[in-house]
Amino acid sequence: MTTPVSVSVAGTVLLMGSLLLSQRCRGLRQTIKWQWQALSAGVAVSYVFVSVIPDLEEHRPTITASAAGSILDSEKRVYLFALAGFVAFVGLRRLRVRVSADTRGSPRSKVTFWIEITGYSLYALVISYLLVRRESSTLVSMGLFVFAMGLHLFMVDGQLVQQLGSSYDRWGRTLLMLGMVLGCGLGLVDFLSASFTSRLFAFVLGGAVVLAAHEELPADEGRFGWFLGGAFCYAIVLMLV
Repeated sequence: MTTPVSVSVAGTVLLMGSLLLSQRCRGLRQTIKWQWQALSAGVAVSYVFVSVIPDLEEHRPTITASAAGSILDSEKRVYLFALAGFVAFVGLRRLRVRVSADTRGSPRSKVTFWIEITGYSLYALVISYLLVRRESSTLVSMGLFVFAMGLHLFMVDGQLVQQLGSSYDRWGRTLLMLGMVLGCGLGLVDFLSASFTSRLFAFVLGGAVVLAAHEELPADEGRFGWFLGGAFCYAIVLMLV
């Protein structure tokens, strides 16, 4: 199902705005860094478990009907793509960790930067594509998606600034926003098949879980109360609408 063009464009602009807002609010973000990270993680995890995972069941028949699906267990097939997203972003994180701070600026560090920023740009592209090609095209559904993913991207932007430095400020944020524009455009022209869109949906699920767990809720700095509050309050909202 396609979200109306005007709504799709507005939603994409809001998602892009979350990155620009993160850049403008850098001082505030640093002041309340860990609280907002924990809150953002709670909202993202709540959205994934209360809204996205149940939606995977609606994508199951599409993937089951695909040719490639016939060789896999029909009951577990859709979750294989969620696992792929999880593993892919764990791999990106591990790649960054292996490049120590004293190698920054080296050829290896630059290659790592472009690999990682390409991965995040594709992630942003898929998010905006799924904003357009959603199972539910209601304004309420779109609003909940934009709020959860916008807050998620707001904090991801802050983490990428901290981890990738001026290179991200110079190139990375722009590439993420270009990815969103491209994703919106591809969604509006219905570029991908329904079965492939369902796989992307599951892939984003896996990526969001990793980013919430590893990027937005560091074990040594996280504020569990904020995390719990974000998860509980947003879960209540999702259950009521």
